[in-house]
Amino acid sequence: MSSSPSANAPSPSLNTQPPPGETRRYTTNVDLYDGWASTYDTDGNILPMVDDLVFNERVVPLLLTASSSGRKRVLEIGCGTGRNTVKIKQNLPLGSTIYAIDVSEGMMAEARKKIHEMGYGASSSSTPSSGFTICVITDVQWALIDVQTQRPELTALVGENDPVDIVISTLVLEHVGLNTFFSAVTAHLKVGGWAWISTMHPFIGANTGAGYRRSEDGVKVHGVSYNHEIQEVVDAAKVHGLEVDGEIVEAGVGDDEKEAVAKFGLRAKKAVGWKIFAGFLFRKTA
Repeated sequence: MSSSPSANAPSPSLNTQPPPGETRRYTTNVDLYDGWASTYDTDGNILPMVDDLVFNERVVPLLLTASSSGRKRVLEIGCGTGRNTVKIKQNLPLGSTIYAIDVSEGMMAEARKKIHEMGYGASSSSTPSSGFTICVITDVQWALIDVQTQRPELTALVGENDPVDIVISTLVLEHVGLNTFFSAVTAHLKVGGWAWISTMHPFIGANTGAGYRRSEDGVKVHGVSYNHEIQEVVDAAKVHGLEVDGEIVEAGVGDDEKEAVAKFGLRAKKAVGWKIFAGFLFRKTA
């Protein structure tokens, strides 16, 4: 997800001291994720893997519970390659709507591909009186929108006076200013609705940021990242009427190297014993 530095955002972490022998390139987040899109799901990055596990444990049950009361409208800020868009779609009742936004055309292309491959999720039924067949689907509406700089476009997509039931945003927060981000969340979330937000843990965010190594030349490509402390996130959300619901999830690959490598791959070695992930469930109270 792209970010444009704002007055309420902390200084970005540019990580200007690479390890000996490593060449780094700094670019926009749009360029970063467009270049990363084709390998994002397969390059062994452990943070999305941890995000996947926590999402399955914490968010999927919430989606199922919410779905018991009928169709839902969900805003996904930073759909990326669709890792979680697929899960959202699978666990919502038919007739629901997902508004999936991102700034990277490359990442969204991967997400669209995943949704296409899983089919349309349609349910059909015929009414005896009319004989017509009614097809009901879970609709995914896609839009290239930067939540920080394109608020009018976001409002046009979701609706000015039609707040959504749920907001989901995973591994986006490190790229955005907190006040700008949470202002957008609360503007489009109904009172009583919930938001799941995950991000890189500040323990590692102080020294690194989202990035990938280009296969053609080994250069490490980074975008713009902000290191948000846990309490800063909580405080910024509260200003915009969002209260933490339950425990904040702070997770990593675990303390056992052998188990970590078996579960997450070789890149987990460097993160044994570290907290690399933070996840927050918020409720809109006012």
